[in-house]
Parts: sequence; structure tokens; C-alpha cells
Amino acid sequence: MSVLQIQSEAGKRDASSSPVELELMAGQCAVVQCNYEHGRQFIRSVLGEPSLLGIQALYRGEPLQLNRSEIVERVGCCFLDDGVYDRMKAADYLTFWGRLYITRVPVSELLTLVGLEGHANMLISRLSYSEKRLLNLARSLIHNPELVIWENPEQNLDLESCIILRKMITSLVDRGKAILITCSTMEQAMFLSEHIYRLTEGGLYPVTTQEEPEASEQTMQGTEGLDPDMDQNVPRVTVAKLEKLLIKTDDKFVFVDPADIYYIESSDGLSHIHTKTDDFTTAWTLTELEEKLAPYQFYRCHRSYLVNLNHASELITWTRNSYSLVIRDDKKSMIPMSKTRFEEIKGIVGL
Repeated sequence: MSVLQIQSEAGKRDASSSPVELELMAGQCAVVQCNYEHGRQFIRSVLGEPSLLGIQALYRGEPLQLNRSEIVERVGCCFLDDGVYDRMKAADYLTFWGRLYITRVPVSELLTLVGLEGHANMLISRLSYSEKRLLNLARSLIHNPELVIWENPEQNLDLESCIILRKMITSLVDRGKAILITCSTMEQAMFLSEHIYRLTEGGLYPVTTQEEPEASEQTMQGTEGLDPDMDQNVPRVTVAKLEKLLIKTDDKFVFVDPADIYYIESSDGLSHIHTKTDDFTTAWTLTELEEKLAPYQFYRCHRSYLVNLNHASELITWTRNSYSLVIRDDKKSMIPMSKTRFEEIKGIVGL
């Protein structure tokens, strides 16, 4: 049986027949990518509070209401605006919260999990912003909950804390916890889980990666645009190759210099091209774009990402099987990589 089910508006009238939009099992992490306001409304809906999203959460088949003590004991939450007691020491803070519950995880274990074992006796006021966030994440786990709900846990975290957070998620999933997370970017979502959903005004729906066309389909696409009445034996004027990519987006064609492209992301059947000046969306698949951009040092580091290696600045190891490529753009975008791709790219750059 699933730990958590997110149902549409119909669920409030007939839970047995309402469509399930998100199902979360034990030992699984699901990430909902959305903006701040939608994320806050979503979590409120999940916790049984009124919202405009028209969804309902079922915990073990029953509506989730955190004013019910039996559910409070089994759900751990951490929100962006959760405060801390600056005059307390880190270990004392967790001990204080632990006294509210019957079942408690040892404070030393939680501090180690969030990388704060060396700060147990430090005043919280002396911790950095990221360390305070990690401490609150630990607080949400003090009663060993079955279901964990975190609001945008990577928001404004430093790099080291992001690494700790992602290892935490892996550890909690291995222990059989069900984790529900909201986040603001798709890059973050892909680092955190394989079970990704997008929440917009149109509703909640799973994110699917772009399927590549069959070889025969690609061959047919390659013949589109040829004039059947043209005599193929007639000499044609040779035009020097233009070192730009002509991208069809919406109702127009746009010339894009490959050197200006940071990376390309595939999502929901479209390719999103991120450049120095603007972002474009095209129906071309990543395979088609990979072929067109091969001469310009673009690399398929993930099934959903094609990156310009000329704009790569760092390779980061998160866990033994999780890596990322940092792009030198304004946001310092981090693109996910598999272990195989990581080893492959090391060979490309001569490591």
C-alpha cells in the first residue's frame, strides 16, 4: 500500500473513483518542481489545509490532517520559514524537540546525518544560514517519521550543504522513508529523484523525458523539404556554411550561434535551449541537436541534457553514483551526470 496519494478535486467527493496524480511508496522520494507560491499552496493542501489547488492527500488511505496526533507522530515537515532558537546549542535544540515525542532518534545520529556533529555544543546563532537549515531538517526527523515533507530544501544552500542534503535523501530512502519535496528548478529535481512532477496553474503532472524517434523516422525527417520536381543532376551553387544554428521556435526561425549556447534540456517532448541572451524552445529532439552541434564540442552528459563543454567550469561528485557538471552561466547551473558519463567525460578532457 502506498504511503501517500495526492488526488484531484474529485477526491473530496469520492476517494474511490478520483484520479491519483501522485503516489508515493515507502523507500521512494518524489520531487514537485514549481514556483514558491504554488509550492506553498501544494504543501498546505497535502497537510489538509484549505488552498486553491483542489487536491487532497491520503496518508495510508485516510485524509492527511496534521491536527490528528496519530499522524503527527508519523510525518516530519520542514518549511522554508521555520525558525530556530538562536540562544540554544545545536544538540540542545534537537533534544528539546525530541521531548515532544515518544519515539526519538539519537541526537548524535541526526547531527552526523546533517554534517553538524562537530557543532553539537555551538550556539545556533553562530551557525551559518545553511547549517541552520540542515539543523531544521534534522529536527523534522527527530521522531523517526515514516513520511517526510520538505519545502524547497536546497533554497539558498551552499554547495557543501547541498552535497550533505542529497546524501541524506539517499540514506533516508535506503531506510524505507517516503519523502516528498518541492523545489524551484528542474535541474535540482533531477538531482534529487527520478520521480519528478511539475506543478503549474494547469495542475500536477509527471515529467517525462523526450522519446527519441526511430531511425526510419529520422531518415524520413531528413528528406523533408526536398523538391520532388528538382532535377538532382543540375549543378547547384555552393554556399559557404553558416556557422550558426537555425532554430524553428513557435512561428519563426531564429539564428543562434552555437558558442552562445550554455546547454539544452529535454522536457515534456520539447528541447529548451539556454543561451547567453535568451532561451528558446524547439521540437527538435536532443539526438537531432546532438548531431547538428557535434562539431562545436557539445556533449550528451545525461539523457535529458546536452551541454557546451566550452562553458563547463566544474565536475562535482555528490555520491558514488551521482555527479554534476557546473555550467559557467549566471545561475551556475548544475547538470546531472551518470557514473558512466562521468568516466567518459574524464577521458574526453584527458583526466
